[in-house]
Amino acid sequence: MIRRLFFPLLTILLAVGLLSGCGADNDTTKPSPKQKKTVAKTPVKPKEATAPEEEVKEAPQYVYTAEGKRDPFKAIVQVQRVSLEAPEQLTPLQKFDLAQLKLIGIILGKGDPVAMVIAPDQKSYILKKGIKVGRNGGVVTSVEKDAVLVRETYLDMMGKEQQSFQKIQLPQREGV
Repeated sequence: MIRRLFFPLLTILLAVGLLSGCGADNDTTKPSPKQKKTVAKTPVKPKEATAPEEEVKEAPQYVYTAEGKRDPFKAIVQVQRVSLEAPEQLTPLQKFDLAQLKLIGIILGKGDPVAMVIAPDQKSYILKKGIKVGRNGGVVTSVEKDAVLVRETYLDMMGKEQQSFQKIQLPQREGV
């Protein structure tokens, strides 16, 4: 019986002892209400009047000159708008994207190599070096044994002319 009461009584005594230590705040860094802070007040001297014979130096005035500087109200990047009207008549091959053209054959021989493509309108066209093809102003640069190389010229975000090279590949034969 004593053992059953011993552990609960011990825990209660420990809890009371711990809680009693958390009572008053004995912080010595805070001034007590009995102690007063004394602040020494220094008298403020009135400004002395400057003598009239002394020169008063003024700050130099800043004058803005726009010469040789960029106009802050103009855009840094000039956007060039592409007109929707083409300056010249488009060929039938320029009305389609390169991805829409299907390469069906290439002829290599004594003369210039030529290639034949089928457009989405189910018409076939002959490609040689220098022919304009595609919507992005592409020009055929070479006809190889398994592909046609096309150089496209476009304007990037900064307005500089960039070039990309695209390939129109022959489809892979089945069973090879």
